[in-house]
Amino acid sequence: MSFRISFAMILIAGLLSACSSVSTPSNEGMRYASTPATTMTPAGPQVVAPARVGAGLPAPTYGTASMQEYRLGPLDTLNVLVFQVPELSGDFQVGSDGSLGLPLVGSIRAAGRTVQDVQKEITAKLSASYLQQPQVTVKVTGFNSQKVTVDGAVAKPGVFPVSQGGGTLLDFIAQAGGMPRQADDSNVVVFRDIDGKKMAARFNVADIRKGKASDPIIYGGDRIVVPVSGARSAWADFLQAVPAASFVARIGGI
Repeated sequence: MSFRISFAMILIAGLLSACSSVSTPSNEGMRYASTPATTMTPAGPQVVAPARVGAGLPAPTYGTASMQEYRLGPLDTLNVLVFQVPELSGDFQVGSDGSLGLPLVGSIRAAGRTVQDVQKEITAKLSASYLQQPQVTVKVTGFNSQKVTVDGAVAKPGVFPVSQGGGTLLDFIAQAGGMPRQADDSNVVVFRDIDGKKMAARFNVADIRKGKASDPIIYGGDRIVVPVSGARSAWADFLQAVPAASFVARIGGI
């Protein structure tokens, strides 16, 4: 009898030890959760990878400290600084045809090129005819070619440019006229393309407004979808599969 009691106690201790080793979202860090992939409809959105805890939506390449891979587009605004030559410096906008007009330099192609490409061409043209060893710095001050789509239960769904300084989730919802009463403000989803993969995370706008959650930065190319409260559809099922703000999921079928 004592042997059986001892064996039972050892078994229970082992089970308790195994349970205590299971990580929770608060301490899981960047590991993957065990949520299985979820398929919604053959043609509809589907979660094709497990949720990743503690990641949030990564910023696109052009939104990080490195701007080397960002490709300029029409209506982007650039600040051109020619050291000690203020008359050649200033803010200039890429035209709708993709060209950039500058004093002395003339018109150069900007759309589809990186900031470094444009900076090198400006430097080369100034040094060829006007200045000796010019020091030129070019920075993007307005991502006007980048657009954000706000869809679903908002007053004015549409496509909005990313202006100088960018914007947050609340900023773009405000640009879309805000959310009516039927909007589900606790399940707003942001979609983003990261390295060719569609990613998504779910945000509670009500908590953001109350200061209980941070207001995420929104980047050009993002799509914000505000669902209708109490909706019964494949989209409602999809919301249950999309992780909360501190998670990120890879999405397929959209």
